[in-house]
Amino acid sequence: MHTLDELLEPLLGLDGRPAPFAGPLRDRLRAIVTALDTHLEQHAAETTVDLYLRGQDLIGRFRTIQRVPGRDLHGAVAGELADPAGPLRAPLWTALGDLAGHLIVLLHRNGSPRAPGEEHAEREHRLALALLGVVLDLTHPRAPGGVPPLAAPVPAPVSAVAGPGRGRGETADLTGRLRDEFDRLYQESEFYLGEAEAAPETAEELWIALHVACLRLPEAVAASQRKHFAQTFAGAAGEGVVPPLPAIGFAGFGEPRERERGRWRSPLAARMNEILVGMLAVAEFDPGIYHGLNEMAQDARAPIRLDPVTRHQYRERALTRLRELDGQLDGRPADVGLAIRYLTWVDEVVASFFPLPLPEPGSWWAEQYHRSRSLVLEAVAATGGKADVEILDGQPYDRVLQKRLSGAQMSLPVRNGEADRVLWTLRLPWRFDGVGEPGRVIYSVRRR
Repeated sequence: MHTLDELLEPLLGLDGRPAPFAGPLRDRLRAIVTALDTHLEQHAAETTVDLYLRGQDLIGRFRTIQRVPGRDLHGAVAGELADPAGPLRAPLWTALGDLAGHLIVLLHRNGSPRAPGEEHAEREHRLALALLGVVLDLTHPRAPGGVPPLAAPVPAPVSAVAGPGRGRGETADLTGRLRDEFDRLYQESEFYLGEAEAAPETAEELWIALHVACLRLPEAVAASQRKHFAQTFAGAAGEGVVPPLPAIGFAGFGEPRERERGRWRSPLAARMNEILVGMLAVAEFDPGIYHGLNEMAQDARAPIRLDPVTRHQYRERALTRLRELDGQLDGRPADVGLAIRYLTWVDEVVASFFPLPLPEPGSWWAEQYHRSRSLVLEAVAATGGKADVEILDGQPYDRVLQKRLSGAQMSLPVRNGEADRVLWTLRLPWRFDGVGEPGRVIYSVRRR
């Protein structure tokens, strides 16, 4: 009996061999992640902490299986489907039905049957057929006592990969034009975006990458680029983080944050959670995200790239700090000293993951940091001048090192800017009523 993990590893090319189905399968796995994540956040208020974390773990396995084999995705899926109380049971069943339909489309997309023994794509078809069987066994178990029906049969197969009414040649042309736009955007905006990673493979991945890159640009530049993309590709300007692209049947996705009314007792925790949910969701689609959180960096001297595994760990640490903030404030009138302490701890999680180059003022990313820092500064203002919190950006590094910092600081090389200046405040230094904590920063060094 095969498992999801055993079959997805070669189909996604994780074994190093050619994998012609890898692009479409990754698109479908991303769609599953988005559907499950959205459902879990929408129902977070009525979900226990244990079930919520189990749901996040399942979503994390779907994310990491795309790059890292051996995550026991199969066991987690089977367990969720078998538990009537599972928060993701129903959307997971539907998503697997969509995957089954998508596999049927992939097996038929060449437009003619293959002769038995035909060598080209023999392995891929065999693996895809086995995966289809495993998915159907999960959603419609043959043994008694399995998962009962959830009020609907397996969903109808998804539309063809090329999009309704579109031939493969036309889709290939669209992919090429999107790749040209990707190259142009990074060439024109290298100052803000840095050097481009390898261009994505599919039209949907390219469309997402273009709009995720815009989140790093100053808003005026980003708005102009989004308008250009909409006019060039008949997309929808200004609709969500990534707008729809009808040419490929892509529905887009909106501002990825959830207020979770009722989950957080403290309004401050709820507002910080909204910021973090949005940032973490966008980070799923941006390969150029790094972190500088000291407890995960092990005294590293430079930012560390967030891969799927560390991104999941980062999310868990963010939730831990949010729960600590929520538990201390607990919906009561805020103790100002506690509010500052726990707010700066959560603000550190917000400020410690970021794109490189560091976010430009006026960009979507910079706005998220501004929202977080504003909550801290509001708490400081409530003390009537008794608290001291300082944003260190732009100050001489030697000066703040002597007075306001402790622990391992991080550095980034600069070519044209001034060396030994604070580029980014990772943790705000603060003092209130005789107690406080030092800060941490990223500072500039001369590029050699």
